[in-house]
Amino acid sequence: MKKIILMLSGILLSGVAFADNCENARNTYDDVYCTNKLYASADAELNKNYQALRGKLSDKQKNILKKSQLEWIRERDAQCTTDTGIDVQCRLSTTQERNNWLRERLRECKTIGCKTNALN
Repeated sequence: MKKIILMLSGILLSGVAFADNCENARNTYDDVYCTNKLYASADAELNKNYQALRGKLSDKQKNILKKSQLEWIRERDAQCTTDTGIDVQCRLSTTQERNNWLRERLRECKTIGCKTNALN
């Protein structure tokens, strides 16, 4: 029984290893897996960037940023939801764009100060 479990574990782990090779995706499953993996990473980065920016803002600016972020989430969800479900590729690209926007706001805060009107 142990041999069977070890063999099945090896097969499953080798399948994950193939799926994790996102440079050479072999099929649609790999493509979906890799896109989801990239999206999860971009989403984690989004949360990190958002919190880093919040740490540099006044209370008034934090409220403006929060409203902006909630509006962005609503727009992203509306844009990236179809009749058949969630378009992960769409979410990935919009999240990457938002990350760029958050990083730009962070750079501004570090160099010339946090501009309230840039947070909308």
